Amino acid sequence: MKLKDRLALYFTLISTGILAAVLVVVYFIFVKFLESDFYDRLNDRAFINAKLYLEADEISTDSLKTVKTEYLETLHDEVVRIYDDQNKARFIKDQQQFWTNDVINLVRKNKRIKLKDGLRQTVGIYYKDNQGNFVILASAVDKSTHARIGKLRISMLFTFIAIVVGLLLSARWIADKILQPLSKFVSDVKLVKSNNLSFRVQESANKDEITSLAQNFNQLLDHLEQAFILQKTF
Repeated sequence: MKLKDRLALYFTLISTGILAAVLVVVYFIFVKFLESDFYDRLNDRAFINAKLYLEADEISTDSLKTVKTEYLETLHDEVVRIYDDQNKARFIKDQQQFWTNDVINLVRKNKRIKLKDGLRQTVGIYYKDNQGNFVILASAVDKSTHARIGKLRISMLFTFIAIVVGLLLSARWIADKILQPLSKFVSDVKLVKSNNLSFRVQESANKDEITSLAQNFNQLLDHLEQAFILQKTF
C-alpha cells in the first residue's frame, strides 16, 4: 500500500472512531434525557391521581375540574394504581392488583422509585393523606419517544456513512497534496543516471523533511560526481 493511501486510511480510521464515539455519547445522552422526561411526566400523573382521588374533598370544584381535564390526557398503555396500608387497590374502578407486594413495599421503604421493564416505565410515590398513607404507582409506554429514537438511529447511521465517505475522500486529497513534493522527488530521482550525475533534484522552499531529503540527496550526487571525475582523471 502506498504511503498516501496509508495516511488517508489512518486519518479516516482515527476520525471515524472519534466521530462514532461522539455519536454514541450523544445518542445515549438523548435517550436518557427522554427517559428522564417521561419519568417526570409519570410522576406528575401519580400526583394528579393523588389530587383526584385522595384530596378531592379538600379542593374546589373548579380546581378538581382542571385536574380531571389534565388527567384525561392519558399516556399510551397507561396504568395507575393507588394502594392502601393493606396493599389493596383503592378508588380507581379497575381494582386489579397489577403490581406485587414487593414493589409496593419497596415504594413505602424508599418513598419514591423508578422502574423500567422493557419499554414500560414506572414511577411510585409514597403519599400521606388524612385518609391514610397510600402508595401510588403510575406506568406507561413512551411509544412516541421510541419511534423518535428509531428515526434518530437511522439518521445517525446515514449521517455517519456520509461523513465517513467525505472523510475518506478529503483524507485522500490531503495526503495527495502533502506528499506531492515527495512524488516529485521520486520522479526526479528516476532521472539520475551514470551519464548525467550533474543532474540535481528540485529543492522546495519549504523547510520540511522532504526538502531536507532532497538537499541530502543532492549532496550525495555532488560527492558521486566528484568521485567519478577523480576516477576518470586517474
